[in-house]
Parts: sequence; structure tokens; C-alpha cells
Amino acid sequence: MSVETASVLNLAEVADYPADWQHAEKRIHPGGHLSLPGALLKWYDIRTPEQEATPGVTEEARAFLRAEAAAGRLEFRGEMGFVLNHRCDDKYFMIVCVWRNKNEMCQAIFARDASGYGPYQAAPGTLRATQEVVELDATSHERRGWSRFLQSARDDAAKQAYLDDACTGQLI
Repeated sequence: MSVETASVLNLAEVADYPADWQHAEKRIHPGGHLSLPGALLKWYDIRTPEQEATPGVTEEARAFLRAEAAAGRLEFRGEMGFVLNHRCDDKYFMIVCVWRNKNEMCQAIFARDASGYGPYQAAPGTLRATQEVVELDATSHERRGWSRFLQSARDDAAKQAYLDDACTGQLI
């Protein structure tokens, strides 16, 4: 028996969630691309099917990113990528991802509170929250699209094909 196996005595000790908790369906809604100095980003809003769109919050998020880029607090290097603006009940989390050094995804996470958007304050510790499971579904779509781009001629037509390839529908 390996050390890793020996440390978990039984399955009841891991991933034990309350019986009344349910994984909620989310839907992804592509928005207009966001052009910033040094970046062209696809835009996505994520919410449950019952939640109404919040165009005011979306514009607030876009204005925040414009201001962060203009102030030099959000550094872009001639990159493409995507934004996930995720509504979780009455909270919003925004993940900005760019493809850097050809095949690496770099991300910044922001959260919205009563004063607006700001950097996400991660809990202390080595392990950090990066993406929720439905966000990873959208990121998987984007990863596949970027891989297709990398395998292409990487010309303007291929860049446009990447931008036109939007993730839509249900996230699982």
C-alpha cells in the first residue's frame, strides 16, 4: 500500500457534502469582445438559467478592466484570451485569462463587493482557489480553441476563427 493510499482511511472522510446541497446548472452567454491596450479578449457572462442578465454589472466589469489596464495594474503583452464574469447568487467573480508565451494560460481573478470590482482576496495557504467547476468547462472550450489556433497558420483568419468560436449553452 502506498503512503498516499494509507493516509485516507475511508471514502467517507473525503468529499463529504451536505445531502441538501445541489450542483446548480449554469449557462454561459457570450458578449462583445473587449479590446484593451495589449489584449483582445472574448467576453462571457455566466449565471443560472433563472437569473436575469445584468448589463449594468457587465459594463461595470468592462469599465473596471479598462481602468486597470490604463493604470498599468493589468499587464497585457499583445495577447488574446477571454473573460469569465460569473454571477454566484448576489456575488460576481471575474476571471481574466490570456494566452501567454504561446501556450500558457495566465489569469487574474477579481471579485465584486459593495464598492465594485477589485482583486480577489484569496484565503491564506498554499492551495488557492482558481476556478469553479463550471468555469473550468468554459476554460476547456477555450483551451481547445487555442490549441486549434496554435496548430493553424496563426494568421489573421485563424485569429478571427478563434474569436468567432464562442462557448455557449449549459456548463456542467
